[in-house]
Amino acid sequence: MAEDSFLGDDFIRQLMSVGEVDLLVGIPSYNNAVTIAQTVRAIEESVRQNFVRDRVAIVNVDGGSTDNTTEVFLESDRRKGFDRRGLTSLRTIDRVSWQYGKTPSLGMAVRTIVAAADLLQARSCAVVSSTTIDLTASWVTNLLRPVHKEKFEYVAPLYARNRYEGLLSRNLLYPIVRAIFGLRMREVYSDDWAFSGRLAAQCWDQDVWAEDPVRVRPEAWMAITAMCSGYRCCQSFLGQKGAPTVGGVDTVEAIRQTVGNLFWCMERYQEHWLDRGGSQPVPTFGPEHEILNNGTPSNPEKIFELFRTGVAELESVLASILAPETHRQLNGIASQDAEKFRFRTRRNSGLDASYGCGRCMNLRRPITTRSSTGITSCKPWCRCTAAVSIRIFCSMPIRRRKKWRRTLNSFAWSLSAKSRI
Repeated sequence: MAEDSFLGDDFIRQLMSVGEVDLLVGIPSYNNAVTIAQTVRAIEESVRQNFVRDRVAIVNVDGGSTDNTTEVFLESDRRKGFDRRGLTSLRTIDRVSWQYGKTPSLGMAVRTIVAAADLLQARSCAVVSSTTIDLTASWVTNLLRPVHKEKFEYVAPLYARNRYEGLLSRNLLYPIVRAIFGLRMREVYSDDWAFSGRLAAQCWDQDVWAEDPVRVRPEAWMAITAMCSGYRCCQSFLGQKGAPTVGGVDTVEAIRQTVGNLFWCMERYQEHWLDRGGSQPVPTFGPEHEILNNGTPSNPEKIFELFRTGVAELESVLASILAPETHRQLNGIASQDAEKFRFRTRRNSGLDASYGCGRCMNLRRPITTRSSTGITSCKPWCRCTAAVSIRIFCSMPIRRRKKWRRTLNSFAWSLSAKSRI
């Protein structure tokens, strides 16, 4: 980005008073007064324990909170560098806060954090969610250490999740990212990530911040930029990921935003993946991921109603791709009363699918795709929905890919109007 005029004068003055730093931690916020104090405490405790000699700035970028979030951020636990156990930092830990507007925008928040990192010449940076319940110092340390100590330039998080959480990422986004961009990075779409000052400078210089996909999901664009630009990437296990403390996520809107962002990134970096094949592991700190078998969905009634609506509206599609017995079982489940339906806590149903491992829904016939040499009938190497979509998409000419993406976005919009319950 050639100019920084979107930054407020007061914010620039605050940054000038801080001077150059070694570490910068950004906290996007919107009405998070209940949790942001714990977020700040965890960050400062991490610094005092593991980054004692480093100059650190904690930057809060707020989207117009009305519950005194910025005041809580600035005033919570101000005690001249000491924590409750007597640990102290040899450097000042500066706090900077700026409200960029009256409407929350993750893209604007991340843009501001990246601009601050570039202006302060930060060597290592992280973005931490202010909605995380019981954030700990080790969570922050596990994000920052690979960048600051191990010289990685992008760090994706890994979480322990309830098996009903993170389904979009685990079952759709991860298989596509792995197959298209060739790196086995599980959490490209996340609330917490870390990056180097060098990557921040490259992202800051790109004229894409006004694009809709970057405004709604900037973290995925940064991750894919790092993967396609040859930066050293890794992933680090943080701990159990809880549900957000504020608001609910509209499932249809989340799918529209993430899939739209992913297709936009695929088009932008198509020269990187068009001729590539296979995938490579990335260095991982801690366990790769954990699936917890406890818990139930947060809104089982809505999930079941959406499932029943989908089975009815996609009847002809399901009949054409599923084996008769599988199709019959789906219709039988959809015909149940919502009160009698129960989500199983363990996978013991014949309809359960292991996405991305080659053992999924029973397709009746091979997928026929178009290659550069003509029509080719291929065995479905992985028969999950994501993998089939990848095969079809990758075989399309560029014009058809763009048309397919527009069609999918239009479908998501229409689905959004139909399925809000």
